[in-house]
Formats: sequence, C-alpha cells, structure tokens
Amino acid sequence: MPHRSGIDVYRKVDPEASLVLIGIRGSGKRSLGFVAATALKRRFITEDHYFKEVTGLSRHEYLKQYGSQEFQQRDIKVLKMMLDNHRSSCVIECGLGSLTRPIQEHLRWYCVTNPVVYIARDMDRIQSLLGLEDQSVKLLAEGDPLHRTCSNFEYYNVEDRSSLSAQLDEGTQDRRSVGYSFKLKEAKEDFTRFVRFVTGTDVGHSSYDSPFVLLETPPELRSYTYAIFVRSSDVTDNRVELSELESGGDAIELCVDRWGSEMAMTVSKQVSVLRRNTHAPIMLSIDSRSLGIASCDLYSTRGNNVYSEILEHGLRLAVEYLVIDLDQDHTLINATIRNRGMTKIIGQRIFEPSSGVTWDDEECLSAYLDAGGLGCQLVRILRVATEREDNAAVTKFTNKIDSLPGDHLPVIAFNIGTLGRTSQVFNSTLTSVSHSAIERHSRHETDPQITSRDAVQALFQSYVLDPLQFYILGGSVAYSLSPVMYNAAFRHCGMGHTYSIPETPTLAALDRLGRDPHFGGASIVQPWRVQVFQKLAAKSRHAEAIGAINTIMPLRGQSDGTMFPLQEQASRRHLAGPVLGWYGENTDWVGIMTCINRNLSPRNAISPSKTTGLVIGAGGMARAAVYAMLRLGCRKIFIYNRTLSRAESVAQHFNSWAASQVASTEVVYVLKSLQDYWPSDACPPCMVASCVPADPDRDEPPANFEMPTQWLGSPTGGVVLEFAYKPLDTPLLRQMRRFRSETGRQWVLVDGLDNVAEQAIAQFEILTGRKAPRRLMTLEALRNYAGEHGPFDEKTIGARLDSVQ
Repeated sequence: MPHRSGIDVYRKVDPEASLVLIGIRGSGKRSLGFVAATALKRRFITEDHYFKEVTGLSRHEYLKQYGSQEFQQRDIKVLKMMLDNHRSSCVIECGLGSLTRPIQEHLRWYCVTNPVVYIARDMDRIQSLLGLEDQSVKLLAEGDPLHRTCSNFEYYNVEDRSSLSAQLDEGTQDRRSVGYSFKLKEAKEDFTRFVRFVTGTDVGHSSYDSPFVLLETPPELRSYTYAIFVRSSDVTDNRVELSELESGGDAIELCVDRWGSEMAMTVSKQVSVLRRNTHAPIMLSIDSRSLGIASCDLYSTRGNNVYSEILEHGLRLAVEYLVIDLDQDHTLINATIRNRGMTKIIGQRIFEPSSGVTWDDEECLSAYLDAGGLGCQLVRILRVATEREDNAAVTKFTNKIDSLPGDHLPVIAFNIGTLGRTSQVFNSTLTSVSHSAIERHSRHETDPQITSRDAVQALFQSYVLDPLQFYILGGSVAYSLSPVMYNAAFRHCGMGHTYSIPETPTLAALDRLGRDPHFGGASIVQPWRVQVFQKLAAKSRHAEAIGAINTIMPLRGQSDGTMFPLQEQASRRHLAGPVLGWYGENTDWVGIMTCINRNLSPRNAISPSKTTGLVIGAGGMARAAVYAMLRLGCRKIFIYNRTLSRAESVAQHFNSWAASQVASTEVVYVLKSLQDYWPSDACPPCMVASCVPADPDRDEPPANFEMPTQWLGSPTGGVVLEFAYKPLDTPLLRQMRRFRSETGRQWVLVDGLDNVAEQAIAQFEILTGRKAPRRLMTLEALRNYAGEHGPFDEKTIGARLDSVQ
C-alpha cells in the first residue's frame, strides 16, 4: 500500500483505541511507553515480551535456534498478532519489526482506527546511548524516515536537561542539591500531555471543573489572551532564549518560514522544545511569502504541495492550533479539518493594502462566515493598517460579529503593522505578540509590534482593567514569601495590582478588606483555612472535598445585589466593583500533586491496588496532601498525628467523601503510634508528606518529626515532601539523607520551598487568570528566603531554577 496523502490520514479515533509507539532502537519507545501506560492507566505490551509469551523463547534465543529467515517470518506473524489482538486499552511498543515492509503496511491500515506515534530522536544521542559505529548509525538513519509513512502522529523525544548526565547521582537526589537530577522527569510530563491530547482522554474529564482555572478554559474563551509569535528560522538560528518564553503568552505561535527535505524533523524538534520550555499550547502557522509561495502560487503544484506538507506535519505533531489560509483550495481545507484529530483549525484571511478591502466591506464578514461553514474552530482576520482610523473600524467589525444571532466562532481580529498597535491592545483573543527573549535582526513588517506586557499595561493605563489589592491573611505571615513573588509577577505581566500583608491581619480585617470594591483576592493560611471556609458564598468542589481553603476571590455583582454567574466572574477578575460574597479555592493540593508527579519515579508509578501514601499531620495542609494523593489515584493512605482524635477526624472526612466519589468505603487509615510496625497487609509507602507546621498550631508540635525506620520499607524508595521551610533543613530531611546513604534506596527529597512556589504559582493563575511567570516567582522566593544558614548563593539558586518546569 503506498504512503497516503494528507487527505486520508485518520486521527479521530476512539479514546480507548490502543496507542502504538514505533521508531528505531534508542529512540526511547520503551521508557515513553511506560509513561504513556501509566498516564492512560493501560496495559503496556512490548514486542520482546510478547514474542517470548507466544513462542516460549526470547528473540535472541529463537534467532539462534531457528536461523535468520525463520526468525524474521515468525517475528512478523507475532507482531501482527500483537497488534490485531490488542486494538483497545493498551499501549504497544513495536521494536525492529517496524522497519520491515509487511509490518509497515500493516501499520498503515492500523492508523485508520488507532493512534500510531513515530518517536524521533537526535541521532547523535542514539549513537552515544547505544555505542554504535558510524556505519550502523547510517543504516539506522536511512530506515528511520520510513516510520513517518506508517504513522499518523509524531513525537520528538527531546533530552531532559537533568538526564544529560549519564547516570542518576545517588548521593544528590534532593532538589536543594546542585547535582540533583531525575531521569525522564521532564519527558514524563511532556509525553503525558501529548498522549492524553492525541487520544482525547482529557476531553470531558477535567481534574479541576472550575471556570477560574486556566487549564479548564481554553485561551479562545478567556479575555485578553496572547500567542507569542516565534519564527521557525529564529529557533533554528538560536535567536530565542527558550527558557524565558515560559511567561508572556497563553500559547506559542510557531510560524514556519523555511521548508525543505530536512525541515520536517527540525519542526518536530522545535515543537517539542517549545512545549518543554513553555508548557503552553502550540499554534502552527505558515509564512507563505517567506517560503516563496505567495498567494498567486498557492494553487500551483509546488506551492500547494509545500503548503499541504506543512499542514499535514502540524497535524502529525498534534499541535493544539493549526492556522490555514482560507484562500487555499477547499479540498485541502476540508481534508485538513476532517483529519485534524483534537487539533483546532484557525481559518485565516489576511487583507493586504493592495486588496482595497476595509473592515466595513462585506469581504471581512464573508471570510468569517466562510470559515464557520468550512468547519473551522476559530477565525483569524488580519489587515495591514494604512491609517490609525483603521483601529476603530476593527471594533465596529467585532461588534457586528457579536450581534449575529445564535452561537458563533471565536474571532481574532486586529490590524498588523506599526499603525495597528492600538487594535492589537484591544483584541481580546490570542493576539500575536512579540517577546523580549526573541532577538530579531530584521523585523518583518507583519510581525507583532507589541509584547503581552505592553498590551496588558495599556489596558490598565486606559482604564479598561482596574488595579486591585491582594492580601495574605493568617497567623505568622510576617515572613511569608508571597508578597515578593506576587508583586514581581504583577510587574512582569504589566498588571497594576498590589499584594501586601495587612497591618492587622485579623478575621475582622478580612471582613473589612474583603468588601472593598478594589479587593482582588487573598491567600489564607493557618489557622484560618477552616474558619474562613464557613464564610464563603461558593466554593470549588476541591475545597469542598478537602474541607479547607487557602484562596478566596471576590464575587461581584450589580448595585442592585444581583451576582454575576461564575463564568462571568472569571472573565471579570481584573475589574473592580461591589463585592457580594467570596469564592473559596484550595491550591495547596495542586502544589502537592505537582511536586509528587514531578519527583515520583516511573518505578513507583501509582497503582490503586498497590501504591500506599503516608501523611504526617492532621491540619489543613495534611488534608490537601491526602486529597492530592487520592486525585493521583492512590487508594490507600495512612495518616499519623500526635493527637489521635484529629487524625481520626481527617480519616472519617475522606472516607465519607470517598464512599460517594471513588466507590471506596475506606481509603484513609490511622496509624496510632510511632512504635507500631507498618501494617502487614499494605505495601510500604512510596509517597510521604510531612505536614507538621514550622510553628505550633494548637496542639501540633513544631517541625521536628522523624520517621520510624520500620515505615521505610519501600524497596524502590519514593518521594518525601517536607512542607515546613522554617527551618528548611528539617530533622526529617536530615534523617532521610542518612537513611538513603546507608541503604542506597532511591528516595527523592523535596523541601518546603518547592511547595511554597508551586502553590503560589497555581494560586496566582486562579486569582488573575494569567499564566504565571514560574521561573521569576521561584527566583524571587529563593532570593528572599533567609534560612538558618543565610540566603542562598547564586550557584544554588541557579541549580534550583533549572528544575523549575
């Protein structure tokens, strides 16, 4: 069967269809397959294991016993059987068999119903990993591109920054150490998102269910969102400081402006690198002019082929958004939309001055309606501005769209060029913006003229958005790192807000401050997490499940007392007005879940029937830790607290919750004494969260807890989260370093500063609806932390920043 054209490459598959990974030796199929199976909660089948299961012999043994010809024939039969007998609910790794013509032909048919992912990787890295001679590498490299002809998706396996060292350093596995490393840590997060996207697993199965969470609402449904415009040539020529791109945009627009025989792999790598560094959706667009296929060439054989190749490649990479020119042949547009998988298609029309078309002309509205008729998910209409008055005309055009009857597609509409900057500021959806991390020697006239910071700052300066006051309230907040993190983030994003500690941080002060029309929200810490919980007009289901909050937001309404619905509240986060009540959220569990996910090794992948968690403490943070573990799929969690009754109260709360939510009558168990041995009917814990506060809370002791060694029986180690950070080097962390050194078990240690930053980042995004500048907020926390040994030195700060995702 010949390689199919882009017209009949199928990507809309059943969410339960088995995921197949193909690629040459050393590409990372097995490691990524394990990650995918864990993320999708599926059985993982490898070609080697299945061959032995069917034949009773390993591949090497079979080859030795029966010879090369018989082995190849049997191998092909077994591979086909493996694929055909496991079409759903599995992750399948294909080995060398994918280089044979019969299996490649079989895989082409398999793509009709299943996602088949080609795993690509840098050939130099493969040669280094496998210790191959140049000739062997050349043979592998020649066969590798054939995988693109028998797959419908592609993933470039970018190296983890931390795994570039050959082996895990057993002595430096806590994140405070300069030598900290964790193999597959970043790839695990990236590939998990990738496979959930291509399988459609996340559709309708959100972890959050809140209009205030960024992940919950796509950029096109939020107000004032931005796409950082990056040219493919800029990345190729090393003119982009990739680590700096993590903030300033809600998406990354990668504009392909070069194409040739090697560019498919180059773009694959660029998409992976941008995802790795930004964790933002990718929008792929095409600069036809730079490619030498201006509008007059689009219908030529060459122009059409180049354009369709790039579109097809974008769909293979499962980019979240793909921009297609509405001037293209409708056959190509229809085929692209039909086979888009989960990718959203943005129908685009650019009106040059030579066209003579103005925003008032019928052509603009026709372009919008045509895109909807073709089946696009969004429409982008751009016009090169020739005078400043063009900016007012855009507003009239978008108002006309808004007045159309019924539901209509999100529209991106603004003028491009220097004279169009005003319309770029006021466009509400995915405005293309520049970024200070991109060095451009010569700016194209159609490239973005402003950054997202410029746009947001202009919105505040023009009174479209209002400066608001944010606070932190609770006991012992004098040394909180939140004010420096938040205020740095506000300045970085161009927001006019402030974050402070009230002079009298009492509940009475909260009542007064929280009713101010310019109140933006507050962080709530102990001992008020439960008390304020009782004062809320509404709360997230997570706060409800935990029984405590750490975040409140104003619920605004009209002067007549009519409260806006929650979805509208989310879009009004930067607008002052009467406060009629508070909305409560808990981001502690998000920070904890992130820390566990990032640091739990693949060997300790969470299994509902086997994985065990341990939580020390019974306060608000302990409740969040229990909830985070439950959300991760753990169904057996032990809790220890010095005051037994409080531990029993937490266990009762979550067991009652679990009975209705996860079909389990008992998920939390109480350990009564530090002298007790670990229960014989439960695996030793591989997740430990110490939630003993640094300052005593009621009857809680300070953070001087040490683990009974009889509870540390996990042969594969695990992760220990310490949430106290005054002092940072707690007795528990010192004990665990000694234990790890003595036993050689791979325990990863996470200190309190990690969770402080992670929950603040999650909280910032809830409160503002803007992507948090993660590295900046973490940097501010590190620079302003004065621990028991004084401030961190620059080397330590740099090492810790390298681990920020």
